[in-house]
Amino acid sequence: MAQKLEQQLKELGSKLHSPPSSKDALLKLLKQAATCLSELDQSPPSTTVESMQPFLNAIVKPELLKHQDRDAKLLVATCICEITRITAPEAPYNDDVLKDIFHLIVGTFNGLSDTNGPSFGRRVVILETLAKYRSCVVMLDLECDDLVNEMFSTFFAVVRDDHPESVLSSMLTIMVVVLEESEDVRDDLLLILLSALGRKRSDVTPAARRLAMNVIEQCSGKLGAGIKQFLISLMSGDNHFVNSEFDYHEVIYDVYCCAPQILSGVVPYLTGELLTDQLDTRLRAVRLVGDLFALPGSTICEAFQPVCSEFLKRLTDRVVDVRMSVLEHVKNCLLSNPSRSEAAAIILIIIHGF
Repeated sequence: MAQKLEQQLKELGSKLHSPPSSKDALLKLLKQAATCLSELDQSPPSTTVESMQPFLNAIVKPELLKHQDRDAKLLVATCICEITRITAPEAPYNDDVLKDIFHLIVGTFNGLSDTNGPSFGRRVVILETLAKYRSCVVMLDLECDDLVNEMFSTFFAVVRDDHPESVLSSMLTIMVVVLEESEDVRDDLLLILLSALGRKRSDVTPAARRLAMNVIEQCSGKLGAGIKQFLISLMSGDNHFVNSEFDYHEVIYDVYCCAPQILSGVVPYLTGELLTDQLDTRLRAVRLVGDLFALPGSTICEAFQPVCSEFLKRLTDRVVDVRMSVLEHVKNCLLSNPSRSEAAAIILIIIHGF
């Protein structure tokens, strides 16, 4: 069996050295190659590696690696992913070729949104291979920063509720590995991640939001300082680097839901917003803290007592809209959980406040 595969790979490498001009003929060869490679184990005998060499050289020739046909590109990417699996942990190509390879691989992820498409299965295999063998780390070694940004953006754009669990977990694994293995998380990458947060975003799917929250939860130690500084900059008025869709109050809400410890340095600024004379900011802060306050099982009053205390003091705010917003959130909170530990204190504040 092994000798037969070796012979097939030799022949395929020879035929692909000068690829056929016919698309159908080319696709047939690439499909045969993908099948052969999938049957090889990782770290095969030296005789197998030797027999693969003509094919390894042929598959990264510019006319294949940068082929314009969508189907051919996908099959080339499939073959190369199999090669990286077989040769792992060794990199089978030099840095320049590897950069082109990762551009090709990341480009295949755009098609993951079409779960019913004929090529969906191949794209999933490529994704799973990248996750399983952690070959995405090589992108960091190659300093492919823009490509990493593109990959994260693509995942958030294509992820769907009806994706198989293997797709969701592979996307999560790749993003977590890239972040954890990065020396520093760049601001532009952090912005891509935080831009997927928010309950009211019209341009972000619920699946993308959950993916971003899962990434933050798993990488809270790595991301904590950056997210904290990012939010503090926005709350201090430095918002030139975000678009109009970006709502930092919504980001704070989602971060609290997945990694509340990150917000320890942000809370004093939120307390300041509850005290500000700017009505719009004060009202938005009241709504945010109220939403956090009303979350089932919320411990915001224990974890962040000053902001909770100031929120309840807004029951006597001079502006009716602010008072009504606090009262509505408190009512919802008490109705959903009358036995919460601070219920009696809240009722006393309401009685004395009014």
